[in-house]
Amino acid sequence: MKQLKKFNIDEAASEGIASEEIKLFLSQNSDGFLFQKVVERARQYSDLAIYYLEASYICEQIAVLGEVKSFKVDWKSGYHPIAQFVIIPKKLEELQEALYEISQALAGEHPDEFWWPENLEEYQENIKKKKLKFPELADDYFANLINGAYNEYESDYDNPEEFRSNILKQNPEHLFGFWKCMYSDTIQQDFYVSSESWIIPPQSDFKKILKKYSSIEKSSFDVGSLFSLNGNYFVISSNYVLAISFTSLAKAYQCISHVFNEETSFYQHHDWLYHFNNTSEVYISDFAGFIQFTINGYKVILWDQYKLNFNEIKLLNKDAAIIFRTTSDLIGLKENISCDWSRIDDESFEELCYDLIYYDPVFDNKTIRKMGKSRSRDGGRDIVVYTRERIGYKPQKFIFQCKLIKSNSSLTATKVLDISDIIEQFEADGYGIFTSGVIDSTLFDKIDKIASRRQLKTLLSSKYELERDLSMLPQLKDRYFK
Repeated sequence: MKQLKKFNIDEAASEGIASEEIKLFLSQNSDGFLFQKVVERARQYSDLAIYYLEASYICEQIAVLGEVKSFKVDWKSGYHPIAQFVIIPKKLEELQEALYEISQALAGEHPDEFWWPENLEEYQENIKKKKLKFPELADDYFANLINGAYNEYESDYDNPEEFRSNILKQNPEHLFGFWKCMYSDTIQQDFYVSSESWIIPPQSDFKKILKKYSSIEKSSFDVGSLFSLNGNYFVISSNYVLAISFTSLAKAYQCISHVFNEETSFYQHHDWLYHFNNTSEVYISDFAGFIQFTINGYKVILWDQYKLNFNEIKLLNKDAAIIFRTTSDLIGLKENISCDWSRIDDESFEELCYDLIYYDPVFDNKTIRKMGKSRSRDGGRDIVVYTRERIGYKPQKFIFQCKLIKSNSSLTATKVLDISDIIEQFEADGYGIFTSGVIDSTLFDKIDKIASRRQLKTLLSSKYELERDLSMLPQLKDRYFK
């Protein structure tokens, strides 16, 4: 297959490419080439927002002049993400002119010095009305605008209330951290996003949005309820206890109340928690990938909520006699929770770990790779997988090691070698261990030091976590321990 030539608009600008050179390039690559636009990094959110807006504008301008395929933002380049797509030219003269004018503007050499900022300003004012080919870049623009740039703009006002009042008139949802997802037009379903959650209006198809926008095709749910204890907020179901960000939930609730429904705030209710549980529905998705709240017909999806571990649930159980029965089950008092690990071999254990990752919605199961048979030359990697991509969160690469222990011994640091080398060699963002034994404190300390030094995410599952997870997945447990 022919290797596509690339046209990096920033390199063209810095090299001062001539119009005739662009014409020659297009004639030699009339069957398609890879167009690239670097998204510059910045210390200030206001600059970063403009850089994403600029990348969005340029990519949209070029895309309409040909047939577009395979858009993505390439993060492998390091500090600078690169927006890129394959384009098969359809309007050669117009494409030549557009590439030349944009490269001139980026280099500061355009004959009309007002052409570039005026075009960008017009695009900024009308971006929400446009049907975009690359909504991802526009979403990144809004994410940086709302979550950082607004704070910088507000500091320029003598009266900050004046700034907030202007936003309230033009984009009231922005005050609560939300914007209408630019992907809405692509799937013809309106929904609103923030860096923490989604709001899906009653008239929109929740399942379609979840499938198209997060690649989660199916989910089963546990019915849950919200409660507060010692100043913290939790959602509990028969299988999970999760600590949630009250601030994230409150912002979504306030946005629905003030922007969409124009109802009173739940802060105005004397017993808002009682009011919330009696007027709202709460569901926890399988593997606790997300929490869904239904409020006045609107669905709020909270991502990345913290699932309490064994010791945390045990402490909660002491303080919360009212939920003693449920939390007792979750800390291991459920009948028949233990597994006979002597009944499976190394290969079956790795397959079990593969299944646990495969059905975990945190991970994109299309990317999971089991690296050969057990004890094969896998470079220390038993399983490799990427997390799902979401707005503002690039996929993260996780490497898992699987250690079957049939005796009563612990998994110690001496039994897991070269962790740092494996992480560095394969450029992992996260590291995990599955073991049928108990994880020794020496191994915890070793991994904690590596994680702290490298800003690494870790997922460690000993027999305690595995047996509780399997107790909530009876079909999977039967498959391996029948």
